[in-house]
Amino acid sequence: MTLRQELDDLEHLRNGHTPQTRGHAFEGWLKKLLEEGNLEPSTRYRPKGEEIDGSFVHRDRTYLLEAKWFAEAIPASAIYAFKGKVDGKLTGTIGVFVSMSGYSDDSVDALRFGKELNVILFDRKDVEAALDHGFATILAFKLRAAADQGELFTPYIAPPKETREAATVVVEGRSDEIVVRAVADSLALSGAKVRDLEVVVAHGAMGLAHIAAAALQARGGDVLAIADSDGFRTEIPHPEVIEGKNIEVIIVDPEIEIWMGYTKRPGERVSQAEVRRRAMEIDVSRLAADNEAFRRLVKFLKG
Repeated sequence: MTLRQELDDLEHLRNGHTPQTRGHAFEGWLKKLLEEGNLEPSTRYRPKGEEIDGSFVHRDRTYLLEAKWFAEAIPASAIYAFKGKVDGKLTGTIGVFVSMSGYSDDSVDALRFGKELNVILFDRKDVEAALDHGFATILAFKLRAAADQGELFTPYIAPPKETREAATVVVEGRSDEIVVRAVADSLALSGAKVRDLEVVVAHGAMGLAHIAAAALQARGGDVLAIADSDGFRTEIPHPEVIEGKNIEVIIVDPEIEIWMGYTKRPGERVSQAEVRRRAMEIDVSRLAADNEAFRRLVKFLKG
């Protein structure tokens, strides 16, 4: 059985896997992926009462590893707990946190306020990319982004098939990604030509500029960053990072949900399926005529 098939079994809880046992099984699967890349992984161990999922070696440097597969997105507390373990090791040690259930936007933004960057985050898309390109390739990309941009979570961005047609959209959260992709699908279904599109989730507004800059470096072409105004924002955080670069910014007032005819109440959660359903029901032509921010998105997607 291939690693991809084993991961699919974990995803769909086949071969006796349960939500309770999947996390531990995923650690074993990840060890196989690291072995395949000759990264010398070690398994779970307990130094001085701590529990660490493992470690691996990349270019003669040892990295601590944490691997999780929860039902919900990882909260800030889990990442802080891992960072505490990394802080207590040899100066310069870097931790790699892998979450197949993603991260809450506030958890990633909270870590961006920290002074010391010593944890790199992987999500499901990064793991899937590692199956195609190797874990070391994804790690090297993320380390470069961390060094260049000071960003702990830059999703792996593959080079485009055709640089001339490349279009990258960087958004705050997963629901925003769903909306952008749904709009692109609606345009394609109407017969419009949509560019070679990559949508990257920054997990919070604080990382938009840095990840947009990394996307431009990785893919070239045109890059667009979309942020909610939240009733007061007129530009994305750290605008100096993208100054003079071929990166467009759209601020949606008050938030992207307005394109679907509603605004979220504080703490409200809407399922991804419901977000996509509402997004696919957007009257693209009418909204583009009435809403400047949406009109700019449509123009960007069509090139």
